[in-house]
Amino acid sequence: MKHLQPYIRYFIAVVEELHFRRAGERLHVAQPVLSRAIRQLEEQLGVVLLQRSRRHVALTTAGSLFLEECRVAQRAMERAERRAVKAHLGETGQLVIGYTDFAINGRLPTILAAFHEALPEVNIDLIRRNSHEQLEDLASERLDLGFLTGPVSGKDLQHCRVHQTPFVAILPDNHRLAALKAVPIQALSDEPFVLGEMHQWRHMVPQIQALCLQAGFVPRIAREAPNSDSIFGLVAARMGVTLYPDCHLNYDRPGIAIRPLADSGTELVTEMAWSSSSVNQAVARFVEVVKELLKCDR
Repeated sequence: MKHLQPYIRYFIAVVEELHFRRAGERLHVAQPVLSRAIRQLEEQLGVVLLQRSRRHVALTTAGSLFLEECRVAQRAMERAERRAVKAHLGETGQLVIGYTDFAINGRLPTILAAFHEALPEVNIDLIRRNSHEQLEDLASERLDLGFLTGPVSGKDLQHCRVHQTPFVAILPDNHRLAALKAVPIQALSDEPFVLGEMHQWRHMVPQIQALCLQAGFVPRIAREAPNSDSIFGLVAARMGVTLYPDCHLNYDRPGIAIRPLADSGTELVTEMAWSSSSVNQAVARFVEVVKELLKCDR
């Protein structure tokens, strides 16, 4: 029963034409070659599939049943071929993408929507990771792409800036500075700060510290929190203030006030990063969509 695949196309053509010459012309195969192929197929199966006469070709019962399965097999092979081609072109498959809180509150939702519209057959698995975790996961190929806080560096990594946003002050809603339209950074010099835990926010905390140093003071860290929601919760609980990137913030959270900074042009950068050695063709297609959408080139 081996090597039936080459004969299936011949058999289906003969059945559909019910004529060896016409089937041969359709397949661009000489009639003797086609007749010999069908005989070899019947010999392998040990059954008669076609009743032949000089002017007539008809299916036997065994041939009818065999034809049904041949058509199922043909459709499966055609589907397999299409899927293989689409995978090669990056039009189907799977992507595992890491993201930070800042990315998901920035351009990432727009990017994902655009990619899904362009290539709906590529499945995306989103995983929340801090920036340093994403760099580790990219290096070990546990992630296909990462959306993380810049600057990005790493062996064999390519990256593209996708978003940049200014920092804002997050204050308790009854804080004296909440009455201002914009808060000078230096006005926070004596305030207790709520920041992310250093081992989890190692890309973010140094940028806040540098921002404060530029204003002439070292922030006094009163509390540390594991994530953005916890930071905002501690600020609302009057435990301190914080600086946070204004990623189109729309937090309707009781207890906090969000104010722009009056005297800082510093921005937090979110970058998309991927391995230059990735063999997942969908990665290249994702990068193409992002670069076209955002017109980013670095």
